[in-house]
Amino acid sequence: MIRDLSIDGFRRFQHFEMHDLGCVNLLVGTNNSGKTSALEAIQILTTGQPRTVWSALSRRGERLPNESEQGRTPEVDLCHLFHGHALRAGSQFRLNGSSDSTRGSLTATVLERFDGEGKQADLFEVGEAEYVGPYDLTLKGEGFATTDEAFPISRRGGLSYDALRKLDRPLEKEAPSTWFITTASMSPDRVVSLYEDIVLRPEEDLVVQALQTVEPTIERIATTRDGPRYNRGYSGERGGVVVKCRGTDERIPIGSLGDGTWRILGMALALVNAEHGVLLIDEIDTGLHFSVMSDMWKLVRETAARLDVQVFATTHSRDAVESLAAISRPDVGDGSDVTIQRLEPDKQRSVALTEQEIVVAAERGIEVR
Repeated sequence: MIRDLSIDGFRRFQHFEMHDLGCVNLLVGTNNSGKTSALEAIQILTTGQPRTVWSALSRRGERLPNESEQGRTPEVDLCHLFHGHALRAGSQFRLNGSSDSTRGSLTATVLERFDGEGKQADLFEVGEAEYVGPYDLTLKGEGFATTDEAFPISRRGGLSYDALRKLDRPLEKEAPSTWFITTASMSPDRVVSLYEDIVLRPEEDLVVQALQTVEPTIERIATTRDGPRYNRGYSGERGGVVVKCRGTDERIPIGSLGDGTWRILGMALALVNAEHGVLLIDEIDTGLHFSVMSDMWKLVRETAARLDVQVFATTHSRDAVESLAAISRPDVGDGSDVTIQRLEPDKQRSVALTEQEIVVAAERGIEVR
């Protein structure tokens, strides 16, 4: 479990720290204070995988425009990961974390490629010679995830999906299971695959219990054979899963029950698959009515403790903060399992609230967002 985190040169952070982290951590702050960037930093630190770098850029739409050449694979624009959007030789970001027993670090550096060193451009066979620029991006990580990778940066400053695909190979040391839930939750084919992996296992009961916080009449869940095809439709489709509700014999598509049900399903599936790892949830309150938030937090806290999962979530919602107070212990200060971390754009360190302080703030109506 990460207790302390420091970020240097990553996105908006020239230098930033979070301390006294617990099992469940809610990140709050104004727009553009860096909440989502902090989640991305944790994901990259704990996985050490080039695919995570791709994901951090791709889900924000930070891609380079397609060029006219046929067959060109998509590229993400690497400059946006570096403070000041600067991509040049020597550009670097560093992520460091410490747990009760481990110190972990990851450093990403832009290095000039010298002839005869590595031949990374030849390794990936990315196309015409002029496609590859003069720089490589190196990832060096140890502690949480051991990695030592280098991949070519294109002449436009991008990371090619083709290069990324050919880089995928086992790490020297198994990284903890790290899951990132975006505001759009998961794709239908991903949900179907994960749910089928837990059918008739204890985790299935937990997922049903999670859905019942939103819709108490749900009794059973099942997948349908045509689930994966939904991923080729609109990005917002909710397909491949049906539920049995009390009082009706009809199979009800989960999309009929609203965005909150789909959101909880994705969160629950990620939580049970993140055992001994990390779950990152962007805008945890998305699609959820304030009346279910306390039950949601209770489920997250109890399951995270049982499965040894550390949770980081972001929010702008007062309801998310006040409902977190409802499951916090008023007599726990130091060593809290639950914390609120307030990020401010001009501050290099978050303001950490213990469980005791979260309860007091809610009782007195103190604004902590």
